[in-house]
Amino acid sequence: MKIEKNYNLSKLNTFGIDVNAKFFVEINSEEDLKELFADPVFAENKKFFLGGGSNVLFIRDFDGIVVKISMLGKGVVEDNDEVVFLEVSAGENWHDLVTYAVNNNWGGIENLAYIPGTVGAAPVQNIAAYGQNFSEVFESLDAFNIETGKIEKFNKAQCKFGYRDSIFKKELKGKYIILKIKIQLSKNPQIETSYYQIGIVRDSVKEELQKMSTPPYTIKDVYQAVVNIRKRKLPDPVKIPTVGSFFLNSVVSRKKYEELKKQISELQCYSPDQLYYKDSVQNEDFVKIATGRLLQELGWLGKWKGNVGVHEKHALVIITNGKATGEEVMDFAETIKKSYFERYGIKLETEVNIV
Repeated sequence: MKIEKNYNLSKLNTFGIDVNAKFFVEINSEEDLKELFADPVFAENKKFFLGGGSNVLFIRDFDGIVVKISMLGKGVVEDNDEVVFLEVSAGENWHDLVTYAVNNNWGGIENLAYIPGTVGAAPVQNIAAYGQNFSEVFESLDAFNIETGKIEKFNKAQCKFGYRDSIFKKELKGKYIILKIKIQLSKNPQIETSYYQIGIVRDSVKEELQKMSTPPYTIKDVYQAVVNIRKRKLPDPVKIPTVGSFFLNSVVSRKKYEELKKQISELQCYSPDQLYYKDSVQNEDFVKIATGRLLQELGWLGKWKGNVGVHEKHALVIITNGKATGEEVMDFAETIKKSYFERYGIKLETEVNIV
């Protein structure tokens, strides 16, 4: 373990924001973490824990220590005829884990393919896409308490998962370092193909499957369909600076949704707690709405201001030309939020971790 000073973070965040950390350290093992815990630099400075850097916006230099979690390793710890339990270290690449599972015909996360970032971020964000939610396969995680130096285990209930949310984004934000997760996958998987998008842009997993394969579909087919859709509608952060979706889909009352639906034809809504695609959520008092569609109606799709813009195919996605500062990105996002509130009377929430 080596603590470095005045470390540039531009290669460690997918926006490519050019900022420095006062101190920086990369953690590759629990032994490194214990050594770091004993170091005065760790104790005396504010801290930020970094994974793949795909859900963070740095708006200034970080006057503290940035800890990059790079611990690797994955394997089967239990299995039977029905399910397999995997333990996966936090530094593993998420998409690589999905690919590994699909290649072994273990189902449950194939719709979460091609999501950037590391495994450690999955429980923090409760990542969700195309009808699957991380919390559905989650069993437990091990996390390092930065105050006590002890490793603690969290079960599903303790994580308080919600829509793109967990206890690690709220009450316990910045208080634990996630070390590894345990997930349960099915050896007899049932495919999930309910995702669809209507309105200005139309898409669905079923339609993509019909174009590329023939029934009976497998989880490998679904995996490839999701990858195809994501590549088609989302920018590649390796080529275009972005963190993917910058904003969350808004949760509104049923009454508010019905009002918006009169203004905007084919406005979709979903269950507020998890990401599911149903033809009807009539029993819900509150619903999650397709915020990207509302931003399209405001004319934000493909719109630029200086070095920052909205992706031409997805209105929740902010991109840059590689020259933007964090402040420029934040100012642009605030302009979008203001216009959204003025038109719809709804506060637009950011998904990204602002540092």
